[in-house]
Amino acid sequence: MRTIVFISIFIIHSIVYCVNAQNPVITPAWAFKHIVWEDSLNTEAGVMKLVDSYLSRNIPVEATIIDSPWSTAYNDFNWDTSRYPNAENMIKKLEQKGVKTILWLTGAVNLKSKDTSLQKCETYDFVRKKKLGINNSMPHEWWKGYGVHIDFTNPEAIKWWNTQLDKVFIDGVYGWKVDQGEFWFGDSIQTHIGLMSNKEFRHYYYDAMHEYTIKKRSEGIIIARPYSHQGGCFASTDKMGLGWCGDFSGDWDGLKLQINNIYQSSLLGYAAPACEVAGFFNKRSSKEEFTRYIQFGCMTAGIINGGENGAFTNHLPWYHGKDIEDIYRFCVILHDELVPYLFSTVVDAHLHGGTLLNNTSFEDESHQLGKYIFTKAITSSVSNQKSFTLPSEGLWYDFWTGELYSASAEVTREYPLSQFPLFIKKGAIIPMDIQSDITGIGNASFKDKVTFLVYPNGLSSQQFHLPTGDGIEYFDCSISYDETKKEISLKSQCSYNYAFIIKNIEKVSSVENADTWEYDEQKKELRITVSADNKTLYIH
Repeated sequence: MRTIVFISIFIIHSIVYCVNAQNPVITPAWAFKHIVWEDSLNTEAGVMKLVDSYLSRNIPVEATIIDSPWSTAYNDFNWDTSRYPNAENMIKKLEQKGVKTILWLTGAVNLKSKDTSLQKCETYDFVRKKKLGINNSMPHEWWKGYGVHIDFTNPEAIKWWNTQLDKVFIDGVYGWKVDQGEFWFGDSIQTHIGLMSNKEFRHYYYDAMHEYTIKKRSEGIIIARPYSHQGGCFASTDKMGLGWCGDFSGDWDGLKLQINNIYQSSLLGYAAPACEVAGFFNKRSSKEEFTRYIQFGCMTAGIINGGENGAFTNHLPWYHGKDIEDIYRFCVILHDELVPYLFSTVVDAHLHGGTLLNNTSFEDESHQLGKYIFTKAITSSVSNQKSFTLPSEGLWYDFWTGELYSASAEVTREYPLSQFPLFIKKGAIIPMDIQSDITGIGNASFKDKVTFLVYPNGLSSQQFHLPTGDGIEYFDCSISYDETKKEISLKSQCSYNYAFIIKNIEKVSSVENADTWEYDEQKKELRITVSADNKTLYIH
C-alpha cells in the first residue's frame, strides 16, 4: 500500500516552530536554475575555473555561491583580497557570462575566527557597546569561532546590519546563502523583546535577511534551510526563496536522508526545496551515487552542486566520465526547460497555498512535481530493476518508453544509469522553455517561445502564471485542448510567441490559424507555433 504521509512525533513538534506558516513567497524564475559553488579553494581563481568548466561543456550555470571564508573576518563584509583580489570585477565578469552571484553569511560577528585572515571583526566592539546582540551581547562559541550573534528582534540592530550588507550587495549580487549561526547560542535566548526559544528566534534572523534582499532587489533571494534533521525548521515558509536542507554525505545514506528532509519540508509548507547534489561533507559520491543524486535533484525546485567533499573532483560530472557528463547535462537542461512549469506551480502556491512537491511517499521515495509529473528516486545499487507504485489518480505515460499505465499501477522495470523513473500524467499541459534538442522534447526552433507540452485526455484545461523575465513578475495564460474537437484555445494577458507539442495525435492534414505546423506521423506528434494573445487553433 502506498504510504503518502509519515510524520514522526519530532516532526509534529517541529510544526509549532514553522512560524509564519503562511503561503510561500514567489521564487524568482532564475533561482530554479542550476547553481554551482566550491568550498575547496575558496578563491576568485577557483570560482572562475568552476564556472568556466561547466560553461565550456555546454552545461548551463545560472548562479554561483561564494562560500566562506570570503571576508576578512566573520561577518565584516570586507572582501579578503588575498583570496579575491578584485571581487567587484569578478562579479561583473560572472554577470557578463550570465551568472549571478550569491554570498554566504551568518548573523554573528567574531572576536575569534576559525579560518579567516583576521580574528576579530572590526565591528565587534561596536556591537557589544551598542548591545546589538542576543544574550546581552555576550560572546559565545559557535562553529565558525567565538563571537556575538546579532539580535534581529531589535530594529536598531537590523538597521545597522543592513548598512553592513550594503557594502557588498552590488550589481551582480542576487542574494545570500543564509547559514546557521543562531543555532549555537543556546536553547533559550535573551532578545530585545524578551526571552524566547532558539527556534522562536530563528525566523527573525531569516526574515530580516529576506526583507532586506527583496527591498534592494525584487528578484533577489535567500537560500536557507527549510526543515532540517539538524534541528527542525529554520527559515519561515513565506520568506524563503529556495530551500537548502544541508548538510549531507555524498553516498546513498546522504541521499536518502536528504530526500527525507526535502519531503518533510514540503509537508510543512515550504514550496521550493532544492537538492544539494552529491552532498556537502563526509563520504564522496561514487559514479552511480552521483548520477542518482542529480536525477533526483532535477525533479526538485533546484539543483545546487558544490561542497567540501571534493568540489573539484567527484562533484564535477566529467570527473566520473563522459557518460555521466552527458547525463548531468541532460538533467540540468531538462530542469531548465521545466522552469515555467515550476515557477507557475510556486506562484499558484503563493496565491492559494500548496507546494511544488506533492504526494510524497517516504516508503517509495517518490513524489509528484506539480500536478503532472511523477518521479521516484533510486537510492541503492543493489539492482537496476526497481519496483514502485504510481499515484492513485490518473493515467501515466512512461517518459522514456511512452507506455501508458493505470492509476495505482505497480511498476517493475530496469533503469539503466541514464534513466530514472519519470512519468507524465495523461491530460497534462506543461509550459516549458526549450532552447535545444538535448532532451529530445523539442529543438532550437522553440527558442524564445513558451512551449506547451500536451498529453491529450478528453478536455484538458489549465491556467498558468508565466514569468515575464528572470524575476517574480508574471502574466496569466489559460490553455485548453479538446481532444474530440481537436481544438486548442489560447487566452493570455500577454501577446507572445507560443508553441505546442501535442503527443499521441492521429494523422493531421492541416491546422487552422497556426503560424506554422509540422506533423510527425511516426511519433504521432504535432508541433504548432503561433504569435497571439487570444486564439483558437483548429486541427483537421
